[in-house]
Amino acid sequence: MGGIGKTTLARKAFNDPYTVYHFYCRAWITVSQVYQARDLLLALWSSIAQSTDKMVEKSNAQLAEIVYRRLKGKRYVIVMDDMWSIDAWNDVKRCFPDDENGSRIVVTSRFKELATNVSPKKPPHCMNLLNIEQSWELLEKLIFGTASCPHELVGVGKQIAKRCRGLPLAIVVIAGVLSRDIGAYNCWNEIAEEVSSVVSTDPENCLDILALSYNCLPHHLKACFLYMGIFPEDCEIEVSKLINLWAAEGFLYLNSEKQLEQIGEDYLEDLIGRNLVLVEKKRFVGEVKTCRLHDFLRELCLKEAQKENFMHVIQRRSAKGVQAGTRNQRRLSFHLDPYSHATTAPAIPHVSSFVCFTLGTDIVPDILFFQLGFKLLRVLDVFFLHFDYFPVQILKLIHLRYLALYVTYELPASVSQLRNLQTLVIHGPWLCQESGGRPTLLLEYWSMPSLRHVHVTVACHLKNPFTVQDNLPRPFASEHLQTLYTIQFSSCTKEVFSVMPHLKKLGICETREDYSTDSFSQVLNNLVYLQELETLECSFHTQKREVRRILGLALLPVTLRHLSLSWSYLPWKYMTSIAMLPNLEVLQLKNYAFQGPKWGPTEEGFRSLKHLLIENMDLIHWEATIFRHFRCLQHLVLKSCKLLEKFPFGVENLQRLEVHYCSEPIENSAKEIQEEIEGIDVIIRSDRKLLIFIPLFVSVTRTPHKISALCIKGKL
Repeated sequence: MGGIGKTTLARKAFNDPYTVYHFYCRAWITVSQVYQARDLLLALWSSIAQSTDKMVEKSNAQLAEIVYRRLKGKRYVIVMDDMWSIDAWNDVKRCFPDDENGSRIVVTSRFKELATNVSPKKPPHCMNLLNIEQSWELLEKLIFGTASCPHELVGVGKQIAKRCRGLPLAIVVIAGVLSRDIGAYNCWNEIAEEVSSVVSTDPENCLDILALSYNCLPHHLKACFLYMGIFPEDCEIEVSKLINLWAAEGFLYLNSEKQLEQIGEDYLEDLIGRNLVLVEKKRFVGEVKTCRLHDFLRELCLKEAQKENFMHVIQRRSAKGVQAGTRNQRRLSFHLDPYSHATTAPAIPHVSSFVCFTLGTDIVPDILFFQLGFKLLRVLDVFFLHFDYFPVQILKLIHLRYLALYVTYELPASVSQLRNLQTLVIHGPWLCQESGGRPTLLLEYWSMPSLRHVHVTVACHLKNPFTVQDNLPRPFASEHLQTLYTIQFSSCTKEVFSVMPHLKKLGICETREDYSTDSFSQVLNNLVYLQELETLECSFHTQKREVRRILGLALLPVTLRHLSLSWSYLPWKYMTSIAMLPNLEVLQLKNYAFQGPKWGPTEEGFRSLKHLLIENMDLIHWEATIFRHFRCLQHLVLKSCKLLEKFPFGVENLQRLEVHYCSEPIENSAKEIQEEIEGIDVIIRSDRKLLIFIPLFVSVTRTPHKISALCIKGKL
């Protein structure tokens, strides 16, 4: 991000007395977006030697050789500031001899990918935004120097610092305004209310610098970046949703090598690498799960979007406010609160996205009267709005590609008429009258040629595509369906799976309707029809059975890369079938997925496993060696393993170890690894105070003979 302090930090290190003393030669060159290789070579020479007119006459090759000879054998430090292209590095890198004498080269850039190319073996130092305390410290120092801020201005000053959102450049700009009226409380209070607009409307100092990164984006990334402005301020954006929205809008350019979802991930990584998008959370496997925009970058988004009639954000307005400024807009985003007045959505034929968010409560009842006069609508996300019945106007939106609804009614089968629909998201406690109240998705998914993702928050029953009573011919296959969450065990049939041959992600859940029969083996038998399945999330009914589902594990698809099991109560000996899956990279075992005090993995298994989660198990003895039984394992997470006595041998060789609320021996071992072993990232979360009391209660009710030992250990 421009203005975050990269150059400031580099210059501080460059001018540090120890740096000056340690390095024989020091050179600082500014590359910039537009550069000439010759200018860089001349700048290098002038930094390490006295420049003459003869140097200007030499060719680039001669200049490079002279600089190389000058640096040869010397310990030097070179700073290349504000690099925008890897070409700049390639043009001068031959000038830098590597004599293994401690010489250093520092590069500052806005692009993480560029930094990785420059130094592939060393991760870049990514700058962070300032926290509130650091922001106030900087603001106070800029205005008052070594003196302290007057007491009456401290409160409002901290408010101003907080609203600068941690961007050092913004703080510097505001400090320049405040320093003109150091002792005027009223002035400071007014600035506290207007600080965001002051920063965003001063092109000389802030937004123009931030906009520089935006202006250099390729056309396809500009549209993706601007679209992120539809989300509310400080919103944590779900990456999968964002990519599906991009796809629905047609921002992702499909090629023959990658799927739409992969292209969207590449686009997002590019924006993150340019520091235009911030990573908020990562998945278990390290992929970005949620992201967000910095407030000032969102302001930049909205400003550019308004300039181009790209979209219009409507904040808590009445019908009159909605109509204003929307006539020429292509996308509408409503940001509503539970106290909003009744609002009418204007009928604008060329709108392609209509998205609603609520600020405060989850669902806003009856605040928006739906006209839906949007003939070209591609995206309709009204998850935060409550309707008592299905809005039939939706069926007229023949271009619709993304639909998200909060449903408390029966979803009609006529939704299948939306032939261009790519993503369907259904929330809410909906029921179906045809199946006696059981949630049943009447959608004829096999006849929707564009459908890619179906997300249902309540485990539902799918309509059988081969209904005997209908006496219909074999239906079309849903060739593009990639994701299906969440369906009941009873829907995991040959007929259902055979019409979705390219399904990659599946979530299944055992319900009370499935509980009457031992259906897990049948589910596994039918998974053979999903020959491209990569992710399977399987949750059972929480009630423990005496006879568990132990048959058919060997039938799990060999294509699986991610497997999650919960409440299955399988004996550890049946782990062998899972361990033999050749492509399995992620295994998540939750809530007694396996049970028993002892687990001894087979040496032949887990050939590709990289990430392992064990949560809420009764495991005591884990008899394994990392480099023998988990040769590729990088990341181990243990959660609520209260009885586990020790780690597998060699756990200190992992890249990342997480221990959350586990037994005292496990936590102590993790602390020793954290203190003594370098190169491993260790995270420990403990509730040790609670552990004194909870096992004591268990001991009294179940095993009284352990109570004395526990009292001594807990020092009660």
